[in-house]
Amino acid sequence: MKTKELDLLHDKVPYLFRNFAIPGILASLSMCLYGVINGIILGRYVGTNAMAAVNIASPIFNIISCIAILIAIGGNTLVGIRLGEKDYKKANQYFNNAVTALLVIGVAIWIAVVFFPSSLAKLVGANDVLLPYVKSYIQTFGFFVVPVLFNIIFGISLQSIGKPHLYMIGSMLTMALNIILDLLFICIFDWGVFGAALASGCSATIVFIIFLPQFGRRGGNLKIGVYKFDWKAFRQMAYNGSSEAITQFCLGISLLLFNWILMKRFGETGVSAFAVVQYISLVINAVILGMSRGVTAIISVNYGAKANERVSHILKLAIKTVTLTGISCTVFLLLFKNLLIEMFVPDNQEVFSTAQEIIMFYSFTFIFVGANVVINTFYTAVNDPKKSAILAILRYFLLMASFVALPIVIGNAGLWLSFTFAEVLCLLISIITLQKQSPIRTSCQ
Repeated sequence: MKTKELDLLHDKVPYLFRNFAIPGILASLSMCLYGVINGIILGRYVGTNAMAAVNIASPIFNIISCIAILIAIGGNTLVGIRLGEKDYKKANQYFNNAVTALLVIGVAIWIAVVFFPSSLAKLVGANDVLLPYVKSYIQTFGFFVVPVLFNIIFGISLQSIGKPHLYMIGSMLTMALNIILDLLFICIFDWGVFGAALASGCSATIVFIIFLPQFGRRGGNLKIGVYKFDWKAFRQMAYNGSSEAITQFCLGISLLLFNWILMKRFGETGVSAFAVVQYISLVINAVILGMSRGVTAIISVNYGAKANERVSHILKLAIKTVTLTGISCTVFLLLFKNLLIEMFVPDNQEVFSTAQEIIMFYSFTFIFVGANVVINTFYTAVNDPKKSAILAILRYFLLMASFVALPIVIGNAGLWLSFTFAEVLCLLISIITLQKQSPIRTSCQ
Protein backbone atom coordinates (compact mmCIF):
# COMPACT_ATOMS: atom_id res chain seq x y z
CA MET A 1 0.00 0.00 0.00
CA LYS A 2 1.93 3.06 -1.25
CA THR A 3 1.14 6.65 -0.34
CA LYS A 4 2.91 9.92 -1.03
CA GLU A 5 5.19 11.06 1.79
CA LEU A 6 4.67 14.69 2.77
CA ASP A 7 7.60 17.03 3.47
CA LEU A 8 6.93 18.30 6.99
CA LEU A 9 9.73 20.87 6.84
CA HIS A 10 9.16 22.49 3.45
CA ASP A 11 5.54 22.03 2.32
CA LYS A 12 3.34 25.07 3.04
CA VAL A 13 1.71 25.07 6.49
CA PRO A 14 -1.95 25.31 5.30
CA TYR A 15 -1.28 22.46 2.86
CA LEU A 16 0.25 20.32 5.60
CA PHE A 17 -2.57 21.24 7.97
CA ARG A 18 -5.17 19.99 5.50
CA ASN A 19 -3.22 16.85 4.67
CA PHE A 20 -2.65 15.95 8.31
CA ALA A 21 -5.78 17.33 9.97
CA ILE A 22 -8.29 15.83 7.55
CA PRO A 23 -6.82 12.30 7.67
CA GLY A 24 -6.47 12.74 11.45
CA ILE A 25 -10.13 13.67 11.73
CA LEU A 26 -11.28 10.84 9.47
CA ALA A 27 -9.07 8.34 11.30
CA SER A 28 -10.34 9.49 14.70
CA LEU A 29 -13.93 9.53 13.46
CA SER A 30 -13.55 6.00 12.15
CA MET A 31 -12.15 4.82 15.47
CA CYS A 32 -15.10 6.26 17.39
CA LEU A 33 -17.85 5.59 14.86
CA TYR A 34 -17.70 1.88 15.40
CA GLY A 35 -18.43 2.64 19.07
CA VAL A 36 -21.38 4.79 18.02
CA ILE A 37 -22.61 2.08 15.65
CA ASN A 38 -22.33 -0.46 18.46
CA GLY A 39 -24.50 1.85 20.56
CA ILE A 40 -27.17 2.22 17.89
CA ILE A 41 -27.33 -1.52 17.19
CA LEU A 42 -27.24 -2.48 20.88
CA GLY A 43 -29.90 0.09 21.79
CA ARG A 44 -32.23 -1.06 19.02
CA TYR A 45 -31.62 -4.82 18.91
CA VAL A 46 -30.49 -5.75 22.44
CA GLY A 47 -31.80 -3.05 24.78
CA THR A 48 -30.81 0.06 26.72
CA ASN A 49 -29.20 -1.99 29.51
CA ALA A 50 -26.70 -3.44 27.02
CA MET A 51 -25.90 0.07 25.80
CA ALA A 52 -25.50 1.29 29.38
CA ALA A 53 -23.19 -1.63 30.15
CA VAL A 54 -20.80 -0.71 27.35
CA ASN A 55 -20.78 2.88 28.63
CA ILE A 56 -19.97 1.68 32.15
CA ALA A 57 -17.12 -0.50 30.81
CA SER A 58 -15.64 2.36 28.77
CA PRO A 59 -13.61 3.95 31.63
CA ILE A 60 -11.56 0.75 31.87
CA PHE A 61 -10.57 0.97 28.23
CA ASN A 62 -9.97 4.72 28.50
CA ILE A 63 -7.52 4.03 31.30
CA ILE A 64 -5.93 1.15 29.35
CA SER A 65 -5.58 3.29 26.22
CA CYS A 66 -3.77 5.90 28.31
CA ILE A 67 -0.89 3.41 28.53
CA ALA A 68 -0.62 3.20 24.75
CA ILE A 69 -0.93 6.98 24.46
CA LEU A 70 1.76 7.45 27.12
CA ILE A 71 4.17 5.37 25.05
CA ALA A 72 2.97 6.35 21.56
CA ILE A 73 2.69 10.12 21.99
CA GLY A 74 5.74 10.39 24.24
CA GLY A 75 7.86 8.21 21.97
CA ASN A 76 6.75 9.76 18.71
CA THR A 77 7.26 13.30 19.94
CA LEU A 78 10.90 12.37 20.49
CA VAL A 79 10.93 10.46 17.18
CA GLY A 80 9.52 13.48 15.33
CA ILE A 81 12.04 15.87 16.86
CA ARG A 82 14.91 13.55 15.93
CA LEU A 83 13.56 13.19 12.39
CA GLY A 84 13.51 17.00 12.17
CA GLU A 85 17.15 17.00 13.26
CA LYS A 86 17.83 14.24 10.65
CA ASP A 87 19.12 11.91 13.37
CA TYR A 88 17.44 8.81 11.89
CA LYS A 89 19.35 6.30 14.01
CA LYS A 90 18.17 7.91 17.24
CA ALA A 91 14.62 8.21 15.92
CA ASN A 92 14.56 4.49 15.13
CA GLN A 93 15.97 3.68 18.55
CA TYR A 94 13.17 5.63 20.25
CA PHE A 95 10.59 3.87 18.08
CA ASN A 96 11.84 0.38 18.92
CA ASN A 97 12.06 1.15 22.61
CA ALA A 98 8.43 2.29 22.48
CA VAL A 99 7.34 -0.88 20.66
CA THR A 100 9.12 -3.14 23.18
CA ALA A 101 7.69 -1.32 26.20
CA LEU A 102 4.16 -1.38 24.80
CA LEU A 103 4.35 -5.11 24.08
CA VAL A 104 5.34 -5.94 27.66
CA ILE A 105 2.67 -3.65 29.14
CA GLY A 106 0.03 -4.94 26.70
CA VAL A 107 0.57 -8.55 27.76
CA ALA A 108 0.21 -7.58 31.43
CA ILE A 109 -3.07 -5.76 30.70
CA TRP A 110 -4.30 -8.75 28.68
CA ILE A 111 -3.89 -11.02 31.70
CA ALA A 112 -5.84 -8.61 33.92
CA VAL A 113 -8.85 -8.10 31.63
CA VAL A 114 -9.15 -11.71 30.46
CA PHE A 115 -8.83 -13.42 33.85
CA PHE A 116 -10.40 -10.85 36.20
CA PRO A 117 -13.37 -9.32 34.31
CA SER A 118 -15.85 -9.63 37.21
CA SER A 119 -13.63 -7.69 39.59
CA LEU A 120 -13.12 -4.96 37.00
CA ALA A 121 -16.86 -4.79 36.24
CA LYS A 122 -17.69 -4.29 39.92
CA LEU A 123 -14.91 -1.72 40.25
CA VAL A 124 -16.49 0.53 37.59
CA GLY A 125 -19.89 0.40 39.31
CA ALA A 126 -21.86 -2.33 37.54
CA ASN A 127 -24.90 -3.36 39.59
CA ASP A 128 -26.51 -6.83 39.58
CA VAL A 129 -28.58 -5.99 36.50
CA LEU A 130 -25.67 -4.77 34.36
CA LEU A 131 -22.89 -7.00 35.73
CA PRO A 132 -23.26 -9.89 33.20
CA TYR A 133 -23.20 -7.45 30.26
CA VAL A 134 -20.22 -5.46 31.58
CA LYS A 135 -18.23 -8.61 32.41
CA SER A 136 -18.83 -10.06 28.93
CA TYR A 137 -17.77 -6.86 27.19
CA ILE A 138 -14.60 -6.39 29.26
CA GLN A 139 -13.43 -9.98 28.84
CA THR A 140 -14.20 -10.28 25.13
CA PHE A 141 -12.84 -6.93 23.94
CA GLY A 142 -9.96 -7.25 26.40
CA PHE A 143 -8.84 -10.43 24.65
CA PHE A 144 -7.80 -8.22 21.69
CA VAL A 145 -6.13 -5.51 23.77
CA VAL A 146 -2.60 -6.02 22.35
CA PRO A 147 -3.47 -5.31 18.68
CA VAL A 148 -5.76 -2.48 19.81
CA LEU A 149 -2.89 -0.82 21.70
CA PHE A 150 -0.44 -1.35 18.84
CA ASN A 151 -2.80 0.27 16.34
CA ILE A 152 -2.42 3.47 18.36
CA ILE A 153 1.38 3.56 18.20
CA PHE A 154 1.48 2.43 14.56
CA GLY A 155 -1.04 5.09 13.55
CA ILE A 156 0.85 7.91 15.24
CA SER A 157 4.15 6.61 13.83
CA LEU A 158 2.72 6.65 10.30
CA GLN A 159 2.04 10.36 10.78
CA SER A 160 5.61 10.96 11.94
CA ILE A 161 7.01 9.51 8.70
CA GLY A 162 4.65 11.57 6.52
CA LYS A 163 1.95 8.94 5.84
CA PRO A 164 -1.19 10.25 7.56
CA HIS A 165 -3.37 8.98 4.71
CA LEU A 166 -2.36 5.39 5.38
CA TYR A 167 -3.38 5.79 9.02
CA MET A 168 -6.70 7.20 7.82
CA ILE A 169 -7.27 4.26 5.45
CA GLY A 170 -6.54 1.75 8.21
CA SER A 171 -8.91 3.48 10.61
CA MET A 172 -11.71 3.66 8.05
CA LEU A 173 -11.19 -0.03 7.29
CA THR A 174 -11.56 -0.76 11.01
CA MET A 175 -14.91 1.02 11.00
CA ALA A 176 -16.16 -0.76 7.86
CA LEU A 177 -15.18 -4.18 9.19
CA ASN A 178 -16.80 -3.40 12.52
CA ILE A 179 -20.11 -2.47 10.88
CA ILE A 180 -20.15 -5.69 8.89
CA LEU A 181 -19.25 -7.83 11.90
CA ASP A 182 -21.75 -6.00 14.14
CA LEU A 183 -24.56 -6.77 11.73
CA LEU A 184 -23.42 -10.38 11.53
CA PHE A 185 -22.78 -11.05 15.24
CA ILE A 186 -25.59 -8.97 16.79
CA CYS A 187 -28.40 -8.81 14.25
CA ILE A 188 -28.03 -12.28 12.69
CA PHE A 189 -26.27 -14.46 15.30
CA ASP A 190 -27.96 -12.62 18.22
CA TRP A 191 -24.76 -12.58 20.33
CA GLY A 192 -25.60 -9.28 22.07
CA VAL A 193 -22.84 -7.50 24.03
CA PHE A 194 -20.45 -10.39 23.37
CA GLY A 195 -20.97 -9.91 19.63
CA ALA A 196 -20.34 -6.16 19.86
CA ALA A 197 -17.06 -6.69 21.70
CA LEU A 198 -16.00 -9.49 19.34
CA ALA A 199 -16.70 -7.33 16.29
CA SER A 200 -14.56 -4.47 17.64
CA GLY A 201 -11.71 -6.77 18.58
CA CYS A 202 -11.63 -8.68 15.28
CA SER A 203 -11.71 -5.53 13.15
CA ALA A 204 -8.84 -3.96 15.12
CA THR A 205 -6.78 -7.15 14.77
CA ILE A 206 -7.19 -7.26 10.99
CA VAL A 207 -5.97 -3.67 10.64
CA PHE A 208 -3.04 -4.40 12.98
CA ILE A 209 -1.97 -7.16 10.57
CA ILE A 210 -2.13 -4.62 7.70
CA PHE A 211 -0.15 -1.92 9.58
CA LEU A 212 2.62 -4.23 10.78
CA PRO A 213 4.47 -4.67 7.43
CA GLN A 214 4.85 -0.87 7.11
CA PHE A 215 7.44 -1.06 9.88
CA GLY A 216 9.40 -3.97 8.46
CA ARG A 217 10.34 -2.42 5.10
CA ARG A 218 13.97 -1.98 4.19
CA GLY A 219 15.00 1.63 3.89
CA GLY A 220 12.14 2.91 6.05
CA ASN A 221 12.90 5.61 8.63
CA LEU A 222 11.10 3.59 11.30
CA LYS A 223 11.62 -0.17 11.29
CA ILE A 224 11.00 -2.83 13.92
CA GLY A 225 14.27 -4.56 14.71
CA VAL A 226 16.57 -5.77 17.44
CA TYR A 227 17.72 -2.85 19.59
CA LYS A 228 19.11 -2.69 23.09
CA PHE A 229 16.40 -1.49 25.43
CA ASP A 230 17.28 1.93 26.84
CA TRP A 231 15.70 2.73 30.21
CA LYS A 232 16.68 6.38 29.91
CA ALA A 233 14.88 6.62 26.57
CA PHE A 234 11.83 4.90 28.08
CA ARG A 235 11.76 7.35 30.98
CA GLN A 236 11.94 10.24 28.51
CA MET A 237 9.03 8.80 26.53
CA ALA A 238 6.97 8.19 29.64
CA TYR A 239 7.68 11.69 30.93
CA ASN A 240 6.89 13.38 27.64
CA GLY A 241 3.74 11.34 27.06
CA SER A 242 2.58 11.71 30.64
CA SER A 243 0.24 14.63 29.91
CA GLU A 244 -1.62 12.74 27.19
CA ALA A 245 -1.79 9.67 29.42
CA ILE A 246 -3.01 11.79 32.33
CA THR A 247 -5.71 13.20 30.07
CA GLN A 248 -6.96 9.71 29.17
CA PHE A 249 -6.61 8.46 32.73
CA CYS A 250 -8.47 11.43 34.20
CA LEU A 251 -11.16 11.06 31.54
CA GLY A 252 -11.66 7.45 32.62
CA ILE A 253 -11.74 8.39 36.32
CA SER A 254 -14.12 11.32 35.75
CA LEU A 255 -16.50 9.14 33.73
CA LEU A 256 -16.31 6.53 36.47
CA LEU A 257 -17.23 9.13 39.08
CA PHE A 258 -19.98 10.55 36.87
CA ASN A 259 -21.49 7.08 36.32
CA TRP A 260 -21.48 6.46 40.06
CA ILE A 261 -23.35 9.74 40.59
CA LEU A 262 -25.82 8.92 37.82
CA MET A 263 -26.45 5.43 39.17
CA LYS A 264 -27.13 6.84 42.63
CA ARG A 265 -29.40 9.69 41.47
CA PHE A 266 -31.16 8.18 38.45
CA GLY A 267 -30.41 4.44 38.32
CA GLU A 268 -30.13 2.60 34.98
CA THR A 269 -32.24 5.29 33.27
CA GLY A 270 -29.69 8.02 33.96
CA VAL A 271 -26.75 5.88 32.84
CA SER A 272 -28.60 4.91 29.64
CA ALA A 273 -29.50 8.54 28.88
CA PHE A 274 -25.93 9.72 29.41
CA ALA A 275 -24.70 6.82 27.27
CA VAL A 276 -26.76 8.22 24.39
CA VAL A 277 -25.19 11.66 24.87
CA GLN A 278 -21.73 10.14 25.13
CA TYR A 279 -22.17 8.25 21.87
CA ILE A 280 -23.20 11.47 20.12
CA SER A 281 -20.35 13.46 21.69
CA LEU A 282 -17.86 10.76 20.67
CA VAL A 283 -18.24 11.90 17.08
CA ILE A 284 -17.64 15.56 17.89
CA ASN A 285 -14.73 14.83 20.22
CA ALA A 286 -13.22 12.61 17.52
CA VAL A 287 -13.17 15.56 15.10
CA ILE A 288 -11.45 17.79 17.66
CA LEU A 289 -9.00 15.13 18.86
CA GLY A 290 -8.23 13.94 15.33
CA MET A 291 -7.44 17.48 14.23
CA SER A 292 -5.16 18.20 17.19
CA ARG A 293 -3.30 14.89 17.02
CA GLY A 294 -3.16 15.13 13.26
CA VAL A 295 -0.91 18.19 13.47
CA THR A 296 1.29 16.93 16.32
CA ALA A 297 3.84 15.40 13.95
CA ILE A 298 4.15 18.68 11.99
CA ILE A 299 4.81 20.60 15.20
CA SER A 300 7.37 18.12 16.56
CA VAL A 301 9.37 17.85 13.33
CA ASN A 302 9.43 21.62 12.75
CA TYR A 303 10.26 22.22 16.39
CA GLY A 304 13.22 19.85 16.04
CA ALA A 305 14.32 21.84 12.97
CA LYS A 306 13.91 25.11 14.94
CA ALA A 307 11.33 26.41 12.43
CA ASN A 308 9.54 28.43 15.11
CA GLU A 309 7.42 30.57 12.78
CA ARG A 310 5.93 27.45 11.19
CA VAL A 311 5.21 26.01 14.65
CA SER A 312 3.42 29.22 15.71
CA HIS A 313 1.45 29.29 12.47
CA ILE A 314 0.14 25.74 12.89
CA LEU A 315 -0.85 26.39 16.52
CA LYS A 316 -2.95 29.46 15.66
CA LEU A 317 -4.55 27.74 12.68
CA ALA A 318 -5.48 24.68 14.77
CA ILE A 319 -7.05 26.73 17.60
CA LYS A 320 -9.18 28.80 15.20
CA THR A 321 -10.34 25.72 13.32
CA VAL A 322 -11.35 23.66 16.37
CA THR A 323 -13.21 26.60 17.92
CA LEU A 324 -15.28 27.21 14.79
CA THR A 325 -15.92 23.48 14.57
CA GLY A 326 -17.10 23.41 18.19
CA ILE A 327 -19.54 26.28 17.66
CA SER A 328 -21.01 24.55 14.59
CA CYS A 329 -21.39 21.27 16.48
CA THR A 330 -23.17 22.96 19.40
CA VAL A 331 -25.70 24.58 17.07
CA PHE A 332 -26.23 21.27 15.26
CA LEU A 333 -26.85 19.37 18.50
CA LEU A 334 -29.38 21.91 19.77
CA LEU A 335 -31.30 21.88 16.47
CA PHE A 336 -31.33 18.13 15.85
CA LYS A 337 -31.10 16.57 19.32
CA ASN A 338 -34.45 14.74 19.05
CA LEU A 339 -33.56 13.08 15.78
CA LEU A 340 -30.16 12.02 17.12
CA ILE A 341 -31.59 10.55 20.33
CA GLU A 342 -34.22 8.58 18.40
CA MET A 343 -31.42 6.78 16.55
CA PHE A 344 -30.44 5.14 19.83
CA VAL A 345 -33.66 5.05 21.84
CA PRO A 346 -36.74 4.74 19.63
CA ASP A 347 -39.24 3.64 22.31
CA ASN A 348 -38.09 4.52 25.84
CA GLN A 349 -39.66 7.87 26.75
CA GLU A 350 -37.99 8.19 30.16
CA VAL A 351 -34.49 7.75 28.73
CA PHE A 352 -35.40 9.99 25.75
CA SER A 353 -36.53 12.95 27.91
CA THR A 354 -33.49 12.68 30.22
CA ALA A 355 -31.14 12.64 27.22
CA GLN A 356 -32.89 15.76 25.86
CA GLU A 357 -32.27 17.59 29.12
CA ILE A 358 -28.60 16.59 29.20
CA ILE A 359 -27.94 17.76 25.63
CA MET A 360 -29.54 21.17 26.30
CA PHE A 361 -26.73 21.95 28.74
CA TYR A 362 -23.89 19.60 27.78
CA SER A 363 -23.67 20.73 24.12
CA PHE A 364 -22.04 24.09 25.00
CA THR A 365 -18.94 22.17 26.12
CA PHE A 366 -17.83 21.77 22.50
CA ILE A 367 -17.29 25.50 22.01
CA PHE A 368 -14.39 25.44 24.49
CA VAL A 369 -13.04 21.90 24.61
CA GLY A 370 -11.21 22.09 21.25
CA ALA A 371 -8.84 24.89 22.22
CA ASN A 372 -8.01 23.12 25.49
CA VAL A 373 -7.16 19.91 23.63
CA VAL A 374 -5.00 21.71 21.04
CA ILE A 375 -3.02 23.70 23.62
CA ASN A 376 -2.46 20.61 25.75
CA THR A 377 -1.33 18.57 22.74
CA PHE A 378 0.90 21.42 21.60
CA TYR A 379 2.93 21.45 24.82
CA THR A 380 3.48 17.72 24.44
CA ALA A 381 4.55 18.12 20.81
CA VAL A 382 7.27 20.66 21.75
CA ASN A 383 8.53 18.38 24.54
CA ASP A 384 7.19 20.42 27.47
CA PRO A 385 5.21 17.71 29.28
CA LYS A 386 5.26 19.56 32.59
CA LYS A 387 2.94 22.35 31.41
CA SER A 388 0.83 19.87 29.47
CA ALA A 389 0.43 17.59 32.50
CA ILE A 390 -0.44 20.46 34.84
CA LEU A 391 -3.14 21.71 32.47
CA ALA A 392 -4.50 18.17 31.98
CA ILE A 393 -4.74 17.52 35.72
CA LEU A 394 -6.27 20.95 36.33
CA ARG A 395 -8.88 20.39 33.61
CA TYR A 396 -10.19 17.16 35.15
CA PHE A 397 -9.81 18.35 38.74
CA LEU A 398 -12.12 21.25 37.85
CA LEU A 399 -14.48 18.80 36.14
CA MET A 400 -14.75 16.41 39.08
CA ALA A 401 -15.10 19.30 41.54
CA SER A 402 -17.93 20.65 39.36
CA PHE A 403 -19.72 17.26 39.50
CA VAL A 404 -19.99 17.65 43.25
CA ALA A 405 -20.45 21.42 43.71
CA LEU A 406 -22.74 22.61 40.90
CA PRO A 407 -25.67 20.19 41.56
CA ILE A 408 -25.80 21.47 45.13
CA VAL A 409 -26.25 25.01 43.82
CA ILE A 410 -28.54 24.56 40.78
CA GLY A 411 -29.76 20.95 40.90
CA ASN A 412 -29.60 18.51 37.98
CA ALA A 413 -28.79 21.30 35.52
CA GLY A 414 -25.54 21.82 37.43
CA LEU A 415 -24.58 18.20 36.82
CA TRP A 416 -25.00 18.61 33.05
CA LEU A 417 -23.36 22.08 33.03
CA SER A 418 -20.32 20.91 34.98
CA PHE A 419 -18.53 19.88 31.77
CA THR A 420 -18.87 23.34 30.19
CA PHE A 421 -18.01 25.14 33.41
CA ALA A 422 -14.76 23.19 33.82
CA GLU A 423 -13.71 23.69 30.16
CA VAL A 424 -14.24 27.47 30.34
CA LEU A 425 -12.16 27.85 33.51
CA CYS A 426 -9.36 25.67 32.14
CA LEU A 427 -9.30 27.54 28.82
CA LEU A 428 -8.87 30.87 30.57
CA ILE A 429 -5.87 29.50 32.46
CA SER A 430 -4.43 27.92 29.27
CA ILE A 431 -4.65 31.21 27.36
CA ILE A 432 -2.93 33.09 30.20
CA THR A 433 -0.16 30.45 30.19
CA LEU A 434 0.38 30.85 26.44
CA GLN A 435 0.52 34.64 26.68
CA LYS A 436 3.04 34.67 29.54
CA GLN A 437 5.56 32.34 27.97
CA SER A 438 5.83 31.15 24.37
CA PRO A 439 5.88 27.32 24.36
CA ILE A 440 8.02 27.43 21.22
CA ARG A 441 11.00 28.50 23.32
CA THR A 442 10.82 25.35 25.41
CA SER A 443 14.16 23.59 25.34
CA CYS A 444 14.27 20.06 23.95
CA GLN A 445 15.39 17.48 26.49
